[in-house]
Amino acid sequence: MLSINVIVLIFILASIALGYIFKINIGVISIVFSYLACNAAGISGKGVVSLWPLDLFFILLSVTFFYGFPLANGTLSLIAEKIVYKTQSRPWAIPIVLYFCVVIFSGVGPGHYAAFAFISPLVMIISSQIKMHKMLAAIIVYSGACAGGFNPFTLGGRVTHALIANAGYTPEMAMRYTMAVSRNTFIAHTVVFFLAYFIFKGYKIRPSENMLPPERLAKKQKMTLLLVCIVFILVIVPAVLLAIDPANSYIKMSVKFLDPAFLSFVGIVLCLLFKAGNERDAMKNIPWDIIMMICGLGMLIELAIKLGTMDILSGWINTLNADKDSHFIVYVVGIISSIMALFSSTMGAVMPTIYPIIPKVNSTHTELLFSVVTVFATFTGYSPFSTGGALVLAGVSEDKERKKLFVQLMLLPITTIILAIILVTCGVIY
Repeated sequence: MLSINVIVLIFILASIALGYIFKINIGVISIVFSYLACNAAGISGKGVVSLWPLDLFFILLSVTFFYGFPLANGTLSLIAEKIVYKTQSRPWAIPIVLYFCVVIFSGVGPGHYAAFAFISPLVMIISSQIKMHKMLAAIIVYSGACAGGFNPFTLGGRVTHALIANAGYTPEMAMRYTMAVSRNTFIAHTVVFFLAYFIFKGYKIRPSENMLPPERLAKKQKMTLLLVCIVFILVIVPAVLLAIDPANSYIKMSVKFLDPAFLSFVGIVLCLLFKAGNERDAMKNIPWDIIMMICGLGMLIELAIKLGTMDILSGWINTLNADKDSHFIVYVVGIISSIMALFSSTMGAVMPTIYPIIPKVNSTHTELLFSVVTVFATFTGYSPFSTGGALVLAGVSEDKERKKLFVQLMLLPITTIILAIILVTCGVIY
């Protein structure tokens, strides 16, 4: 079986490489490679189809469909504008408020990809009005989206939980590790923001004289906001309580009953019944390309797990780590993740590839390893060649500013990876 394991490993790397070189969705290529690898391994028909991660697909579809309503009717963007407008009398606070607006926007459910796409133009326009450095604006968008985008209710958080659970952990343990990833990602990116705030003198900006007061929330926007808050509370509160008291049977029952995927569909139906938005407009905001990428590559990863390819990879990593208490392996996994993220999506490729290896790594730092994969990969994601960096860059309308920011975003990942190593060494990420 060694030969088929080598083939699967080559197919995983080839999917990422071909997707990057030819700008083709990695998931589509992975499905073809899954079919070829399955036939080489003697698996055909229903066996190939069964590799599709149905649970993960259902979660991604439901959550992004639900959050298509507040995105389509402008609820979240209008709230962000209102908060910024209220702080114009304290110009030093505008970058800080903008950052936490992006954190909240991403953190209440849409996830970091939605924040990249929808908040970037808004932040870039405001930065031009108040003469804020475009690099600080880019960090506000990217780091804010990542800082809020991995809590248990967001797209990133649900993917994280599903990947960890699929790696063989109980739902309770998967939730504990997901909360750790969320916490550490928030800490790491918030450190980056505050460093940038002082480096690029965010405290010296001047308020805009042309900042017009935003419109009032319409009736349907108020209803959308209420439904989002209700669904968010029903999901996030039991998840937090379970992390605090994992042995409580009542909390366990609540978490199982209040499933985010089905609650999202409840929210969708209520949005339609109360005419909070249009079904077709909401569906336009479903990131089908990201879902295809994650689930398509997930087929290859699932095949690799079944055939034992991940055991071979973890065995290779373990040869580099004689002392399981050492942090050396943590840095190795982090660097591998950051290199992969230069050419592919953190959530769509890096996490699905590296997460299944972690349970087999000879280390006592399992919880830290999951966080390191996500933190190091998202730090590399500042690159304009990555999904996040490209979407942030797309929000800049001026050609001269875009070219300048392009070069700066190419250099930033080097600095942030060094910072990530320092944060791990100092125990800030734990």
